[in-house]
Amino acid sequence: MNPVRFSHLRAYGRSSAHGHHARTVETDATYAMQRGTAVHALLFGTRKVTGYPGSVRRGKEYDAFVAANPDTEILTGAEHEKASRMTDAVRQCKLAEPWLKGTIEQTLLFRWMGLYCRATPDVRGADFLTELKTSVSSDPEKFKWHALRMHYHAQLRFQGYAADAREYPIRDHFIVCVESSEPYPVTVFHVEPKALEAGEKLLMLWAERLKASEAAEQYPPYTQAIVPLDVPEDEPEIIFDEDGVLNV
Repeated sequence: MNPVRFSHLRAYGRSSAHGHHARTVETDATYAMQRGTAVHALLFGTRKVTGYPGSVRRGKEYDAFVAANPDTEILTGAEHEKASRMTDAVRQCKLAEPWLKGTIEQTLLFRWMGLYCRATPDVRGADFLTELKTSVSSDPEKFKWHALRMHYHAQLRFQGYAADAREYPIRDHFIVCVESSEPYPVTVFHVEPKALEAGEKLLMLWAERLKASEAAEQYPPYTQAIVPLDVPEDEPEIIFDEDGVLNV
């Protein structure tokens, strides 16, 4: 089977069924994912990006456009415009500039927890790793909770394992986030040691679940038991009067 990626481990964090699906099935990219890929490609110059001038991306005309633009990330015209403006905002952010210089999107193969793994940091500098993220909000308070929900701290720690295995010294981990709506504000986050420790614990838990599931060739969902659905003990009593008006 292919090397274990962070996305596989994160899926195992949901359930073994999700993890197995992530390991074996290619999923279609959403518009948001395509936009993020386009911003990466435009900023780092790793792939051509263009906008399709038609109204919908399907049909014979679109197929002909795809054939005429091989190895190209093709967006709608509106999404291409937005991705270009987001990229310009990142380029103009002086605070982000030093953390976007280094080896770009180099895939690292390594062994970890008895697993054959791969990681592709967006940027690997002399002693740091940086991930470029696009998000609905780059507000520091809002993005913090989004990053924890998406387990970005675990992703950076996983990339740290890859760098360690290749003897690349890493001291700092950064996230550069650009908001996906005007005026496209950019925020730079330093992933703190405590967050990396929490990410490490998650990675180990997910890796053990992956190994156990694949060894047994069993991939259960969230639970295999009937789960009681009830209200908490301190939930206020809900009463309807004779007119159907809710009283609590």
